Amino acid sequence: MNRLKLVLVMIIWGSLGVFTKSIPLSALSLAFLRAFIALPVLFIVMKRKKADKVKWQLLVPYLISGVLLGFGWLTLFYGFKHTSISSAVIIYNMCPVYVMIAAPMLLKEAISRIQISVIVVSFLGLFLIVGQNLLEGYESMGLALSAVSGMLYATIVLINRSIKVRVDNQIATFVQIFTAMIVLLPFVLIDGTILSVMQLDAKAVTYTILLGIVHTGVAYTMFFSLYAHMKSVEIVSYSYLEPLFGIVFSVIFVGETLTFHQIIGGILILGSTYIGEMMKDRKISKEKETVQ
Repeated sequence: MNRLKLVLVMIIWGSLGVFTKSIPLSALSLAFLRAFIALPVLFIVMKRKKADKVKWQLLVPYLISGVLLGFGWLTLFYGFKHTSISSAVIIYNMCPVYVMIAAPMLLKEAISRIQISVIVVSFLGLFLIVGQNLLEGYESMGLALSAVSGMLYATIVLINRSIKVRVDNQIATFVQIFTAMIVLLPFVLIDGTILSVMQLDAKAVTYTILLGIVHTGVAYTMFFSLYAHMKSVEIVSYSYLEPLFGIVFSVIFVGETLTFHQIIGGILILGSTYIGEMMKDRKISKEKETVQ
């Protein structure tokens, strides 16, 4: 049952690009509305769980993560709007590679030969995808911001790894998404394009509501609830279904086509990072077993 829930979450997140393409709002408006609509759902879940109160000092890392999350959504949505969904998804999923590069410098973690190989192979795949998209006439800014989104998420991962005293997942999620909404609010007010939400048809309004409630409120709640029942290595292994579903949905619902270079690039990036993450988690598991 837990595995089915995790697959469902990956399907929901995999459809994010299709929903973004289908809503005629700016990336900024979508990122803000995603957080704004999700907050009531997350608040209800948090209150029902009746989590213990925490000191505000413990929330500082989550506040920083929330700022990065808001801009991460913004850059990813811009990527979806200005390049192909499949390319944006694959470039965004370079995130584990950025973590591998930064962790030895910031967290003093050792880097293995396998991880070095993953980094080299992944950047080769990235080169193939970016080169193909530029040849097809897609905006370089869309590709660049998709990469920035992956870098921002990698920074969030590094911050989460450095947290020594953790708070309840529901509180952490609410704080992060509330912060994301607050940090995007001034830009939304200055931009003024959010007023165009009044001109949306019923279909676009429905998609926008689903983006906030289902893709964010419900999906995040389901995802973090699974940590109590599944090992992290298992969750990581299933997380690679998200980009695969994203690519499939882009082909089925948007009519995108995949070139040979994109397919090879995607295999190099997703395949190498998957292998790298699995081998790393197995190594950690063996070390824990040895200690025990």
